Amino acid sequence: MLIYHPAFDAYHCIFRMLMIAETLQSLEVEKAQILDFYLMFPAAVSKIRLPAEVKEARRQANSFSNVYHDPINVATTFRDMEQIQMAALKCIAASELIEVQKLAKGMIVRTSRQIPSEISQKISEFIAKRQPVAGVVLTKLASLPLRGDNGLKHRTELMEHRYDIA
Repeated sequence: MLIYHPAFDAYHCIFRMLMIAETLQSLEVEKAQILDFYLMFPAAVSKIRLPAEVKEARRQANSFSNVYHDPINVATTFRDMEQIQMAALKCIAASELIEVQKLAKGMIVRTSRQIPSEISQKISEFIAKRQPVAGVVLTKLASLPLRGDNGLKHRTELMEHRYDIA
C-alpha cells in the first residue's frame, strides 16, 4: 500500500526549500533542513525548547495538526527527509536559483534570478495558510544561531550539536 506524504515528495520539498531560500536569502543548509521540517510538521514546534520571547508559538503550534499525519518518531522522520531535502537543494541550485558553490560549502545563498510569479504567489499563499506558525518558523526560529548551546540544533534536538564549533 502506498501512502502519500508531502514530507517525502521531492517536488513539494523543492517548493518548501525554494520558499525558505526566497524568504531568508542566505542560511546554512542544516538550518534550512530544520526549518523545512517544522514547516512540514508545524505541530512539532510545540516540542521545541523555545526562547522566552517565542513561547507563545508553542501554544499556537498545538492548534495545528498535519492533514496527513504527524511523525511518530520526530528524529527518524527528520533523518528520513534528509536525502530528499538535499536532492531538492541540488535541483534548485541546478536551476540557478541558489549558488552552487555555496551549496557545496553548506550554505544556501539565493541568486538574483527571479522565480516565476506563479510560484512566488504560491509561496505567499503557503505561508499565509500556515500562519502564525510559518511566521515563527521563518522569522523567530530562523533568527536563532544554528550551533552551540541554545542554538537551533540544541533546542530542537534534531541534529547532533555537542561537537559543533560555535
